[in-house]
Amino acid sequence: MRNNRKYLDLVTRWSLQKAKNSAFVRENWNNRFLNWISALILVLLVPAAGLVIYEFGFRAIYSNSATINFWFRLLLVTISVLMGCRLLLEVFVVKKKWARLFGLVGWVLLLFVTFYILPLKASSTNLDANSYLAYKFMLYSVVGVTFITEVAYFLRFIYSSIVNPGVIFVGSFGLLILIGAFLLKLPNAATRHTSVIDALFTSASAVCVTGLTVVDTATHFTPFGQFILLLLIQTGGLGFMTFAGLLAYAVAGNASFKSQLALTNVMSSRNVGNIMKFIYRVVFITLLFEALGAAGIYFTLDDALFERKLDKIFFAVFHAVSAFCNAGFSTYTNNLNEGVIKFNYPLQCFIAVLIILGGMGFPIVFNLYRFIKMKVFNLVQYARGSAKRAYMPNVIMLNSRLALVVSAILLAVGFLSYLVFEQSATLAQHPTIAGKLVTAFFGSVTPRTAGFNTVDLPAMTLPMVMVYLLLMWIGASPASTGGGIKTTTAGVAFLNMIAILRGKDRTEFFRSEISFQSTRRAFAIIMLSLLFIGLIVFGISINDSDKGLINIAFEAFSAFSTVGLTLGITPYLSVSSKTVLIFAMFIGRVGAISLLVLFINQSKQLYYRYPREDIAF
Repeated sequence: MRNNRKYLDLVTRWSLQKAKNSAFVRENWNNRFLNWISALILVLLVPAAGLVIYEFGFRAIYSNSATINFWFRLLLVTISVLMGCRLLLEVFVVKKKWARLFGLVGWVLLLFVTFYILPLKASSTNLDANSYLAYKFMLYSVVGVTFITEVAYFLRFIYSSIVNPGVIFVGSFGLLILIGAFLLKLPNAATRHTSVIDALFTSASAVCVTGLTVVDTATHFTPFGQFILLLLIQTGGLGFMTFAGLLAYAVAGNASFKSQLALTNVMSSRNVGNIMKFIYRVVFITLLFEALGAAGIYFTLDDALFERKLDKIFFAVFHAVSAFCNAGFSTYTNNLNEGVIKFNYPLQCFIAVLIILGGMGFPIVFNLYRFIKMKVFNLVQYARGSAKRAYMPNVIMLNSRLALVVSAILLAVGFLSYLVFEQSATLAQHPTIAGKLVTAFFGSVTPRTAGFNTVDLPAMTLPMVMVYLLLMWIGASPASTGGGIKTTTAGVAFLNMIAILRGKDRTEFFRSEISFQSTRRAFAIIMLSLLFIGLIVFGISINDSDKGLINIAFEAFSAFSTVGLTLGITPYLSVSSKTVLIFAMFIGRVGAISLLVLFINQSKQLYYRYPREDIAF
């Protein structure tokens, strides 16, 4: 009896194991088939995206080619069928429900533009030009979003195969610069020929959210070219991998540990488990602030400045995105130093607020939001007479406190310096007290990696130029859209200096001790920044020494800190100097340490110690 029971147990376990193995094999084959379908969809979307680029980049905007419409129909019908098969297969594969919902919405949109919008576009004539443009925009927008989504879905395999997140981070910016240069070279993107070096420079400046320009953005680029710049600024400001990771997670419904680790490194976040939630918040907050800023800018503008309502909307959106991303690009020849908007102080206030919010850093914004939320909750509970309170022990983290304090000090120093040194210079053009105050405030905000200018910078006094060098060098806060060595780096270095002068053996701030590792990193960043800026100045001075040391140094600080301000020499630099600035902007955006780590072997934990000795200073 006992032997029979053992035999039955063995048979049962063998049957269960066989069923598990069979289910695993079946699921493995389903996943493989799913991946093959996704790869085929991406392969077919490449020529579809190429047709979109060809239509916008080489043909007239109202052109309607029967051949192009035929190939579009053939490609989109095939892609729609494959996406439908993939969606049906996903129902039988373990997936998150909302990921299937995301795929369903995308598939329905693709069916809509394929079988409804595309025939309407193909049958349109020049008599209904506005309708044709609407059909064209809807069709190509859906194709573009579908292509980007599938690329993002493919990139999750790169996340899994590449161990070093720095390679992904640095490589994404390099790839985006090359793509941007290619798009800016399209015939319809510019009113005249764009050289390769100018296209690369402009693309690097937009992706690295710098704002330095070698061509006139207002007259050299068409509305299509300016729209490309807008996309490059937005993608470069948040990071290409942020959008890619977000879309990949939405399509796949999950994220591997390696992909979360890579995104944690890219977003400067400490929590690996909640990184996707953090990215969703970042994108939402960015779009919210930019939308509110664009609305504010829109209502401060006079309708007489624009021929069409669409031009006014584009101006507001372009400058809101450029301001929040700390890019400094403008659709005016002289940036914001144009007579029509130079004295529009409400507009300057909205842009200044967007610059501050973008340069504050997303972790700090979320930290402040949590603090304000708790404060409001406690006030409501107090008004209701409830004893329930939210406990707030150190809600605002030390990193946030330090960044906010340093930012406030820099804004105050820049504001007061501008009022003192520019009274008889650039401020003389503003007769009212309100105008002087707003101009001085804007002048203290914009060198913090923003790049906008409402005054003639070459007319500034030398003391103010020196103050600008300091403000540009320090820049914005960590994990923000701005550059520079960062406010926390400057704060830690200053606090360490104070601790040494007072004879302390540790660095403290707000009743907290700053780690020794943070102090070491701060001084490493400072030394590397000065080293690179020195090399940039040397590189520019080789062929452009006639521009003057102050002008060259200002250009070097501006490029490395991704500021975008200039004393007027950028368009007149030689090709070699422009190349130096391209690398300077790239290094400043990705970070000198992040870049050097890729080429230097990292030491593992050391299990030994040498004798310790003091060095004389």
